[in-house]
Amino acid sequence: SPPKPRVQLYVEQKEVQDQEEVLEGSSVSLRCSAETLCSSPPPTLTWSSTPRIPLSESSRLQELISDLNFTATHHQHGVTFTCTITYQLQDENKTAQNNITLHVQYSPKNTSVSVIPSSSVLEGSSVTLICSSDANPAVLNYTWSRESEGQLEQLQTGDTLTLKRTDRKHRGWYHCTAQNQHGSQNSSVMLDIQYSPKNTSVSVLPSSSVLEGSSVTLNCSSDANPAVLNYTWSRESEGQLEQLQTGDTLTFNRTDLKHRGWYHCTAQNQHGSQNSSVMLDIQCEYYITILSCHIH
Repeated sequence: SPPKPRVQLYVEQKEVQDQEEVLEGSSVSLRCSAETLCSSPPPTLTWSSTPRIPLSESSRLQELISDLNFTATHHQHGVTFTCTITYQLQDENKTAQNNITLHVQYSPKNTSVSVIPSSSVLEGSSVTLICSSDANPAVLNYTWSRESEGQLEQLQTGDTLTLKRTDRKHRGWYHCTAQNQHGSQNSSVMLDIQYSPKNTSVSVLPSSSVLEGSSVTLNCSSDANPAVLNYTWSRESEGQLEQLQTGDTLTFNRTDLKHRGWYHCTAQNQHGSQNSSVMLDIQCEYYITILSCHIH
């Protein structure tokens, strides 16, 4: 069988024996050379790769040398390049091969954060954030941070961040930084903490104590995520709750003494509801007539 061709690795025009020395972005040349022997027509050199990637080679047939020149990227890490020499001898082709597997070192790529069970969870439940990245050498450390009032708050290191009992304050952007000796890359995720209505309150304009015949407006507000789906108003009437209307505002354009009493607002979203109450006091206006009489 014909002799195998020789394959050499050059990085930045210097021959390299240790294949781990190839850094992403460096200029790489793979040289394949072989003996010509006494064959006619002369032998040919061809390159192939596993997995297949586009190859651009330059050959010097008179010296039987073929160079494969490219800039190293992380896509070429683990790719095996094979040089094949083909001799045509007595109407029969004979081949010999040699190969080299490239090991490219590169900074973290494709960094991503996954959230279990979901990036939108109910307050009080547990959530786990997992950071992953492709790097060679492997990621040295993962660092977690969170945006808090416009500042980055450092949290912890490690590829996993677990919040065992979530709270509204945990809502926000979480960032994972993956780092090795060649660089770093970030990935972010928005953690949404959902909760039932909180801090529900009723405000009264102009006041909760108004003069009969005047106008009064009751406003209901609440903190909820997702936002409140509906506000419902009711009033205590003779020990019973009388349903009034929906909406965050209840207005009486002209109050009457019968409007006096406790008013309740119920704020509701898909996770629950909360009430708030206010006492509306209607003051009546008395007209006092002073009669004067003359005694003779």
